[in-house]
Amino acid sequence: MTTITLNNGVEIPQLGFGTAAIDEWQEDNSYVTDTILKAMSIGYRHFDTAAVYGNERALGRAIRDSGLPRQELFITSKVWDTEQGRGTAAAFERSLERLQLDYLDLYLIHWPVPPYTRETWEAMEELYDEKKVRALGLSNFRKSDIEQIATFARVRPTCNQIELHPYLTQREMVDYCQFHKLAVVCWSPLGSGSWSGVPATEKPIVDPVIIQMAQKHGVTAGQIILKWNIQQHRIAIPKAESLDHIRKNFLLYDFELSEEEIKAIDSLNRYHRFGADPDVAHEINKKVPVPD
Repeated sequence: MTTITLNNGVEIPQLGFGTAAIDEWQEDNSYVTDTILKAMSIGYRHFDTAAVYGNERALGRAIRDSGLPRQELFITSKVWDTEQGRGTAAAFERSLERLQLDYLDLYLIHWPVPPYTRETWEAMEELYDEKKVRALGLSNFRKSDIEQIATFARVRPTCNQIELHPYLTQREMVDYCQFHKLAVVCWSPLGSGSWSGVPATEKPIVDPVIIQMAQKHGVTAGQIILKWNIQQHRIAIPKAESLDHIRKNFLLYDFELSEEEIKAIDSLNRYHRFGADPDVAHEINKKVPVPD
């Protein structure tokens, strides 16, 4: 599995497994654990969760039941809006407890809340100093939010996790992050999952341009989109539940996209968000509690 070296020297697998809304939103049952174990059996070692997903315990059970050495795994979680600021350290400890881990590989601010960012980040820096987390990062941060962090951060962010797929290529943000040596992590790389209520007919996996490429290379539309990310040095964290989809999303190494094909996918951009907009997300997020 290919890796990207973050700006603090930590290596992160370029292909991860997203866990948001496996089964249903905030489910934490044996089905979630079994789905993650399937991904581990295929070869995934990078797993992305968050406190608000409500499934950290299920991921923790999968880690334990897999028998895999902890150092072979890369585990990411995130601090939610309602727990930022002075609640950050305690939120982190609750995530660790739910996951039954001694440390995280990556801890992110889930969404920007500028009035709390400094207090949140400084609490995260203390966790980093204490070696409770190997890397710190951002999620859904806008350019202005990154500039705010730069005015006081003692520990540099290593990445920015953003919604990115062929209908929302975020070229300006990608260029900005890569110029400042922030790795770009793509959430919902195939277009939002079933939880979003977006019909499959509106997602990039059914776009004729991508379907035609998939047929040419003898792969799935999802594999084409994921390869488009991987070849451009981005990190992708697709979610899947069936063993067939989990396996196919992982098998990206038997084909290459040409520069022309990459540009053709780039040109599909519609500036279309399936998920929340960072400009307004906090007003919604502050009404969403982290489950116990």
